[in-house]
Amino acid sequence: MTQKLNLNRKIKVALDARPLAYGMTGNSRYLIKVLEHLGSWDDRFEIQLYTHKELHPMFTYILNSKGIRSIEVNSKIPGPIWLHTRYPSLAKKYKANLLWGSLQLLPKFGKFCPQIVNFHDLNVISAPLTMAKWNYYQHKLFVHSTLTNADRILCLSKNTMNEILAFKPITQDKLVVVYPGVDSIASKGELPKESKAWGKFLFTLGTLEPRKNLKSVLYAYLKLKEANPKYPYSFVISGRAGWGEEAQELHTKLKLGEWESKSVYFIENPSETVLAALYKACSGFIFPSTHEGFGLPLLEAMRERKVCIASDIPVFSEILNRKEDILVPALDSDAWLKALLVFQKKKNLSRTWHSKEWTWKGTAEKIAREIEQCAK
Repeated sequence: MTQKLNLNRKIKVALDARPLAYGMTGNSRYLIKVLEHLGSWDDRFEIQLYTHKELHPMFTYILNSKGIRSIEVNSKIPGPIWLHTRYPSLAKKYKANLLWGSLQLLPKFGKFCPQIVNFHDLNVISAPLTMAKWNYYQHKLFVHSTLTNADRILCLSKNTMNEILAFKPITQDKLVVVYPGVDSIASKGELPKESKAWGKFLFTLGTLEPRKNLKSVLYAYLKLKEANPKYPYSFVISGRAGWGEEAQELHTKLKLGEWESKSVYFIENPSETVLAALYKACSGFIFPSTHEGFGLPLLEAMRERKVCIASDIPVFSEILNRKEDILVPALDSDAWLKALLVFQKKKNLSRTWHSKEWTWKGTAEKIAREIEQCAK
């Protein structure tokens, strides 16, 4: 039996804050931006942070928010075990009114209060080969119990919602689409000193892992530069090391600058200010993923009115405009080469942007309503 909320008190939300224990990723960016808003609404919520590892230094500032309280940020218990044991027991001890799973997982046993969960994708079913083995098995074991235990499932896109509905139709009344937002004005920042060698450049961002499909566009770019050394754009890749032998090898080569003679440059794990400068200065944005829950970097590029060259996958059709952007079959390296040439010939390299459609405030407000409804 779940507990009932005393409406005269703040809603105590026990948040699985593990995304904030690592560097900047899609999960951590989504979560920190939502928390920046929820944390300021201290008359409504007490957001309790629980994680098995210490917060990454780039996220510790969130602890200064009035509505955010740190409960545990270093248990030294492996994350998968921590999720199903210590996390729920501590949440119960600190009288949480609601559990919030930020990583598509909820504790399997001992439900004592309402629960909501973020689903950024359903890769465990729709794209299992894109996942690291340890992550795949964890989600495979607990996806059914998570979807069953959740009182509300916050889907990052309509595509994710439809995949969950097809996989488990009984979840229909729980599913809510909560799109991410994007800052209305990018942080001011400067490009790194080495950018003087870049000239005009195309930019991509993402963790180096198989589903990001960087090799397809990278090899297309290298082939194009070999055939046409005067191609006017450098290629700047930004991100951090991911999983998989091929990705690790790619990361090593990029760090060593193996392709700098071909105008390929690497910026590892950039700060928010450097990232903002990269978006502002690039001529166009490339996003070659084979599978995504949404594609937040596309919004960030669109905010700067950049034309995007992206994989032609269903979720990107929710974001991009085929009249302005260039969509490419994800695994077709020759098609990426042609797309780079099409971009070179585009007469208009500025796009439309409807800022009111994509705000973090709107995202946070929608999550806040779902929290309040679930916690009643």
